[in-house]
Order: sequence, then structure tokens, then C-alpha cells
Amino acid sequence: MKIEFKELELDWPQEISIFGLRNYILSNLLIYGEPLRWAITSSTNFSGKTTQKIYIEAVLLINEDHKKDIITNLN
Repeated sequence: MKIEFKELELDWPQEISIFGLRNYILSNLLIYGEPLRWAITSSTNFSGKTTQKIYIEAVLLINEDHKKDIITNLN
């Protein structure tokens, strides 16, 4: 096992309320590993669109036996 720092960009659909956002983020982070710490670092609103972008920084515990390739969307 090892610890990795990742920066992720997620779409936040309009149908997910602020109260459901934590579970939405955690379910997306679990794809990459077990989240130890994470934070929303910024968000972007697009006028006329039904989603917004949220940017996450996370420290994840990665099991090397089950590691998946992680592709982040940040430049």
C-alpha cells in the first residue's frame, strides 16, 4: 500500500444537492483508492448549464494489488 496525492475535476450535476455532495465526492474518490483526507479547492459555475465543476485535492491510500490507472482532468 502507498499514499498518493491527487487533484481531480468532477462534474457536479444540478440534481445533487449540497447535502448529497459529500457522498457524491466520496463515491467518486473510492474509484481511485481509500480517501484519507480531501478538500474542495474551487468550483466553477457555467451560466445556462445544468452542471458545475468542482475541483478536489485528495490524499488516497492505494492498494498496489488493485491499483487502477488514474486520469485527472486538471492541466
